[in-house]
Amino acid sequence: MKRLILLFIILSLVFTFIGCEKADNNIVSEPENTSVESEFPVTFADSSGKEITIEGKPRRIITLTPSNTEILYELGEGDNIIAVSEYCNYPEDTSEKQKLPTGEQLNIENVIGLNPDIVILARMSAMEDQTNRLIEAGIEVITTEANTLEQTYEVIKMLGRVTGKDEEAQALVDRMKKGFSDIREKVKDKSQVSIYVEVSPLEYGLWSCGRNTFIQELIDIIGAKNIFEDIDGWSAVSEEQVISRNPDVILTTASTLTGIEDPVGEIMGRANWKNINAVKENKVLMLDMDMATRPGPRLLDCAEELVKAIYE
Repeated sequence: MKRLILLFIILSLVFTFIGCEKADNNIVSEPENTSVESEFPVTFADSSGKEITIEGKPRRIITLTPSNTEILYELGEGDNIIAVSEYCNYPEDTSEKQKLPTGEQLNIENVIGLNPDIVILARMSAMEDQTNRLIEAGIEVITTEANTLEQTYEVIKMLGRVTGKDEEAQALVDRMKKGFSDIREKVKDKSQVSIYVEVSPLEYGLWSCGRNTFIQELIDIIGAKNIFEDIDGWSAVSEEQVISRNPDVILTTASTLTGIEDPVGEIMGRANWKNINAVKENKVLMLDMDMATRPGPRLLDCAEELVKAIYE
């Protein structure tokens, strides 16, 4: 049973790139459309390398990836979104949109019946037969993929081109880059702290993350050191490793699937962890996995929150 729960925990975190669990109470305000929309048609290559031509401004958009949904809202395209993934939970307005299952559960007939101009989905969730059926029905399918900040910027600019919001997209990218640069400058004289990110709790077998994750990039930006920067992606780790590497800060991402009511308290109370610096200094913190793993505008918000939690 514990192995099954652990599998659910890991999958829920991996799939934060195409869907996430936890809602946020803040609302993204849509930017005023002060620019002239780009001229159509536009031709570009999506993340799969496929060349796409959009003949006119899309007015009926289906977005099946939380990160893309957040980007589109930030570009002021919320009113043109007619349906979203069941995992899309931000901004609050997404609760008013029709929710669609994704992956194998996606009902192509339902999607076609909504008569969208375009369907936007993540490359890792795109099933070839589903994509082909949508294309055969005359629906343009745009595939995105972003595993780094640079790729995130490219996806933002791509969606800006798709929706005729090139200027807004570039402004968003510039704002994110400046924000990250400001954070680097702000923390440059801070003493470096070491961080352990707990993906799965001790009860189900410890997991953490390292290279090739957005969390690693954010840790680098805030001037800290991931104690598991030597591992790749998401991986199992041992209690002994955590204790010996003695992190100054512990970030827990405990899911409701674990049944742990107080994840921070559970870590603080572990018998063998009382001498870890993070426990002794009461630096065990909750990490918003939605913000930390969705390749979109809120990565900057996450970095800013980490700076406040760790240094202030």
